[in-house]
Amino acid sequence: MQNLLWYIYLALGSLVITAIIIYKKRSSYNPSTLCIFYLAAAGSAWVGEFFVLGLFNAYVYNTGLFSDPWAQNLLGHLLLNTTLYPTITIIMVAFSLGYGWVLFVSAFFIFLEYIFIKFQLYEQYWWRYYMTAFVVFTYLPICHKWFNKLVKNCSGFIRYFTLYFSALVIAHIPAPILLLSGKQYYQLSYINNFAGNLYKSSIIIAFSYSLIEAFILVLFTCILKKWYWKIIPLFVSPIANGIFAKMNILIIKDGWDLFYTLIIYEIFIIAFILIEKYTLKTGFHKQH
Repeated sequence: MQNLLWYIYLALGSLVITAIIIYKKRSSYNPSTLCIFYLAAAGSAWVGEFFVLGLFNAYVYNTGLFSDPWAQNLLGHLLLNTTLYPTITIIMVAFSLGYGWVLFVSAFFIFLEYIFIKFQLYEQYWWRYYMTAFVVFTYLPICHKWFNKLVKNCSGFIRYFTLYFSALVIAHIPAPILLLSGKQYYQLSYINNFAGNLYKSSIIIAFSYSLIEAFILVLFTCILKKWYWKIIPLFVSPIANGIFAKMNILIIKDGWDLFYTLIIYEIFIIAFILIEKYTLKTGFHKQH
């Protein structure tokens, strides 16, 4: 449990820092723009860790809350990739920090990784410190260019691209929470054989589906302009999850009901539809 406190303190501290930055920079950028970019940065971090950790088992988080190692990985991933990494990204883009600061942040992440290993909060398998430095040094300048383009011309591909990663977070977040809380899980025989773990196979299935669902959300709410297209995602999620349940891909545990799952997903989809409607509009970013 003591390990978990490190993760929680980092997550809460990151959220507080993000809130302060959004408030401080409100005269330069619309707060909603920074919030959406925060979600998009989290979504891109999720994709990266899905491959590095989820598929290729690069390292392991030790949160101390669960006995199952992949449950610990999932919790550690949610706490850090949804808070710490997007917060660092927001700091860099909001203050337009250059390569000197990118080097400093790379060193900071290596130091943080060292501390986590020293206190047995995290363990490397084939992952190495220089890989962390390379990822940070490459990723942050890309995010800086991405954010600048978003602010200068929030339309077309750059808007859809940003909203896609935001939609990914919103569409997927219920799955790991319901999984960790013991309400449901996913299974497919060939994925189970590859993963060898209920939590790992569940997340591979759920995240792969979320990658597709996020595309559907962006297509029907952002790209297709007529109002009636926005209704389609509200039907896609319950139909897909209903089919998953019927085929025993989605397993609902005792004390929970598929209806509850469907309601939760619908709430998050409606949230994304509203986000798309009221944020990231042309001429809506710079405050003068």
